[in-house]
Amino acid sequence: MKQLLFAVTLLAVLGAAVTLRPAGALADIDALMKTDQAFSEATATRGLEGFRSFLAEDVATLRPDKPIITGQDAVAEVWRSLLASPTLAIRWQPLRAAISSGGDLGYTIGSFEITRSDEQGKRVAGTGKYVTIWRKQPDGSWRVVFDSGVPDTPPQPMSKPGA
Repeated sequence: MKQLLFAVTLLAVLGAAVTLRPAGALADIDALMKTDQAFSEATATRGLEGFRSFLAEDVATLRPDKPIITGQDAVAEVWRSLLASPTLAIRWQPLRAAISSGGDLGYTIGSFEITRSDEQGKRVAGTGKYVTIWRKQPDGSWRVVFDSGVPDTPPQPMSKPGA
């Protein structure tokens, strides 16, 4: 009887632990998704200052035909011209997030849109996908440690029949 009681108690404790962990993990994932959305909003409203406020000191990024870019100043410099242009705007939307089992690292992936005004003042949009890796800070906030994206291939004009 003692063994049965011990087994039932053990199952109840393990069941509670398993039930609580996913709820906490879901809350962490939700918080990370909201942080990434806040990152987009801060960038849209405050430009480079808003973008930079989410970067860790040791942040890194990749750009075509360039060495790995590391450090908050260097990564911010990559974004300076884009975020300073009054004719350009960037917005992104996280679509998925995950958190490491240790709870200290996470990533978000999503899509972005860059819009600009062409020579005639018409708005032109380009889209793409991104991945951002985040590290949880001692105060519980998340900071970007890696960020990079790839543009979508623009649609090709349709050729005329018989051309």
